[in-house]
Amino acid sequence: MLEHREAITGMSVLVAVVDAGSLTAAAARLGMTSSAVSKQVSRLEARLGTRLLQRTTRRMQLTEAGARYCERARSILESIESVEREAESVPESPHGTLRVTAPTVLGQVQVMPVVLAFQQKHPAVKVHVELSDRRFDLIEEGIDVAIRITAHPPPAFVARRLADDRRVLCASPGYLARAGRPRRPAELANHECIVFVAGQPAETWNLRATEDAEHATPIRIAGRLHVNNTLALRQASLAGLGIADLPRYLVEEDLAAGRLESVLERFIPVGRGVFAIYAPSPYVPARVRGFIEMLEETFQPGRPHVRPRKR
Repeated sequence: MLEHREAITGMSVLVAVVDAGSLTAAAARLGMTSSAVSKQVSRLEARLGTRLLQRTTRRMQLTEAGARYCERARSILESIESVEREAESVPESPHGTLRVTAPTVLGQVQVMPVVLAFQQKHPAVKVHVELSDRRFDLIEEGIDVAIRITAHPPPAFVARRLADDRRVLCASPGYLARAGRPRRPAELANHECIVFVAGQPAETWNLRATEDAEHATPIRIAGRLHVNNTLALRQASLAGLGIADLPRYLVEEDLAAGRLESVLERFIPVGRGVFAIYAPSPYVPARVRGFIEMLEETFQPGRPHVRPRKR
């Protein structure tokens, strides 16, 4: 099953390259980067054990094996499109198994309410959810949709931006009364900062001034407490153990209630994006399309994380 999905993806990319005449043009048509298209072609060639495209600095052309493969691939893809068109005449109800992965805390707070609403709306869909901070191989592990917080989505996949990852530096009133409030980013060196660990400790915070959206300044931080979970990071900041870089959606209520206070308000931690990522394919099942649409409705593109609306 996974091999078939990978084969169809490779066929689609190769045919797009041949039709477009170049990697760059194919990338624009597919909504991918040129390097991602090149990697897909190389991966296909490696799997088949033969060269399909002859590349030179001026042009590229199919090898003899590539021409045969491309002809058969085009026929297969046209058959898939024909089956799709026939199926579209009968509206498809989402069904089957949907496999979803998301970071632990984001998944608990933001994604699971969407999963529950989706399953209530589509009872014929069985949903497998894995909340984990490890990176999954979507193809090898059969993941339909991966929710990721990143600045650089994997270029070989389709990435739909759901929201901005808005963050805030904050600490408890008790800590600030005891240690003082930093006025400039450089003063963080004199404070206890709670260090988030994701593989390697994040001992540098990238901050930008609110009036300067283009430039960020890396600030070295240090602290006695290192944690690898965002809920633990929030808990430690509430306990007065130091200053933390936290997602705003997680501490909005704490800030409003005065349990936490923002610091260095003129400087914003450089955020990333929240993306729904899935494998490119000429056919995206209704369960995948429907789930991503519900995610987009809930997260509202271009806005900070929002709590899922009640349905």
